[in-house]
Amino acid sequence: MYIMARKIRQILLKRLQWAITTLVVVGMPIVIPLSPTLANTANSSFAPSIKNIRYRIPAKFNNGSEFSEGLAPVKIGKKYGFINKGGKLVIQANFDEVWAFSDGLAAVKFDSKWGYINKRGRFIIQPQFDEPDFFDDGLASIKVGNKYGFINKKGKLVIQPKFDAIASHNFVNASSFTEGLASVKMGEKYGFINKKGELTIPVQFEETSFFKDGLAAVKVDGKWGFINKQGKFAIQPQYDSANFFREELTSVKIGEKYGFINKQGKLVIAAKFDAATPFQENLARVKISEKYGYINHKGDLVIEPKFADATVFYEGLAQVKVASKWGYINKNGELVIEPQFDEVKPFSEGLANVCISNKCGFIRNPL
Repeated sequence: MYIMARKIRQILLKRLQWAITTLVVVGMPIVIPLSPTLANTANSSFAPSIKNIRYRIPAKFNNGSEFSEGLAPVKIGKKYGFINKGGKLVIQANFDEVWAFSDGLAAVKFDSKWGYINKRGRFIIQPQFDEPDFFDDGLASIKVGNKYGFINKKGKLVIQPKFDAIASHNFVNASSFTEGLASVKMGEKYGFINKKGELTIPVQFEETSFFKDGLAAVKVDGKWGFINKQGKFAIQPQYDSANFFREELTSVKIGEKYGFINKQGKLVIAAKFDAATPFQENLARVKISEKYGYINHKGDLVIEPKFADATVFYEGLAQVKVASKWGYINKNGELVIEPQFDEVKPFSEGLANVCISNKCGFIRNPL
């Protein structure tokens, strides 16, 4: 039997070789798909990419978000639950809204109030709050009526609701506290408290960012500067807009243009961009005219501005919009996942939520 199988295999291989030779002779080219990360892009503005992408988790949800601590929120019908990386619904879709897990707990909205569940879907803190927050180092901000305070992971109020606002970070899974301090509003001004609720930097600022790398952007008399954790100005207010420091630099607005300064306040990348965001994974997103590209720490354009919209890099990939569809590029600017989605989320824990025609699934990071 073995000898016969071997002969059959040899015959089939010879026939295949003959078929290939025939195709070449009659001028029919053999197309060999290239790996998108190794493709030659000399004759194309974009690299060959994954078009008919295979879903790691099928597109069967009405919405979804990033994985965090092994679980991701998904919407089924009008309710939200959580799936694991195998796509299994491990927390039933019983909630009106949900946030991602952080510090072992997730904020969920049930019957118009917010509470917190564990990874088994059990309420650890019963729904009772008007607004939630991510837990970090055991604390999360909450809203009760018109005031904000902080609870611990048992739901106990450890900082009483007495603040008019808590500064938002617009970070993925970021809590109100960063580097031990949180920006709070009392009346018309902002200051900073520690985790005991003590006002360590007096209320005096028109607006604030949050602390990163030891500095926080604050607004005084219409201009932005940077303070240290003692509340002293490390960089005097002089900018029309400012961001947080990351990778030793931050973007600032001077007049109508954006550039980058270091932590000494020196302008190291000239203000020549129409928009700019802080560095992440050694690249910063910038806008020139109506298109987005990316620069390195020297200010060199390493990915030309050619995208209608774009995001920062996560796990080696960034979301980019070409015409009306979204895809993903690598740090060489090559499209490794072709624009084909109506909505996309950043990669997190190796997976990204993507949507086509209101159906959402998860794809694997190809890098």
